[in-house]
Amino acid sequence: MDDLRIVERSVDTQGFKITARGVQVYYGEKHALKDVDCDILDKTVTAFIGPSGCGKSTFLRCLNRMNDTVSIARVQGEIRLDGEDIYDKRVDPVQLRAKVGMVFQKPNPFPKSIYDNVAYGPKIHGLTRSKSELDGIVEASLKKAALWNEVKDRLGEPGTGLSGGQQQRLCIARAVATHPEVLLMDEPCSALDPIATAQVEELIDELRSNFSVVIVTHSMQQAARVSQKTAFFHLGNLVEYGETGQIFTNPKDPRTESYISGRIG
Repeated sequence: MDDLRIVERSVDTQGFKITARGVQVYYGEKHALKDVDCDILDKTVTAFIGPSGCGKSTFLRCLNRMNDTVSIARVQGEIRLDGEDIYDKRVDPVQLRAKVGMVFQKPNPFPKSIYDNVAYGPKIHGLTRSKSELDGIVEASLKKAALWNEVKDRLGEPGTGLSGGQQQRLCIARAVATHPEVLLMDEPCSALDPIATAQVEELIDELRSNFSVVIVTHSMQQAARVSQKTAFFHLGNLVEYGETGQIFTNPKDPRTESYISGRIG
């Protein structure tokens, strides 16, 4: 009973960074995610939207096996990254999470210096051979997170001393420092003020030139602003998935239309 993942569907992974087929998630007896099929493109921002408790964060956490850390969680189905089954027993979840980085809802910098926050991942994964290489990764990651100019003269100061928006950008720098291929973001702006939110949204748009970005957001306006693809979840089902413009202006499913227009949610 350890491995209940049974899939009989053929999977064409061509052109997609991540493919999911028949994904089900249970938390104990609760069936949280039901039979989800989804293909996620590379170098694209994909938004997951839907009411609270609809399964969007649960599905996001499947993409880097964060649900492994929940003792009562059980995942069935198949999820492939570049054609490889990420739930194969030979896959090391720690190595997977270096390739599929994650930024959480609340900024969570380590109680370390700004430099050590960013250097942590490259160090534990053995990505550098010298201090100068590590310095280069830290600088490049902070530049990718649009934070370098604000912190370059105080890298030895605690990351926890930064403002909320800066802390979230530090967490993004920390996530990209391991050279991931996919960046998952679980409501990354919900704890930020409007100015910091705008900065992070602008950053997300820049990051898609290097990464496949998947963002869970409770804000439909944010999904419309930052994403090219949108998936609408409701009651554990992936109801509709398509081009963001089409989902917001001409949804195919009446449940999507009801959510977009504010009648459900």
